[in-house]
Amino acid sequence: MLILRELAYRGGRAKLKYLKVYRTIIEWGGEDYAVYILNRLKDGSLIKIEDKYVVLTTKVQPSNPTKLEREARVMLIRGE
Repeated sequence: MLILRELAYRGGRAKLKYLKVYRTIIEWGGEDYAVYILNRLKDGSLIKIEDKYVVLTTKVQPSNPTKLEREARVMLIRGE
């Protein structure tokens, strides 16, 4: 959820290496776990990866984290 929120603050597109949340996940969980999370978001059609950029494919309201979490969970469950 934090990756989606950070992407929304950055205008929906950012280089992967500049995402603070992604770097934090690598630091604490390892690169395999970070790739797993990105793949889950990509499979749920919430993001897409273009070269070195991560692009947000859905509209996200970064100011309301509870609503963001609920919407992302529904999208991942439904596979939208």
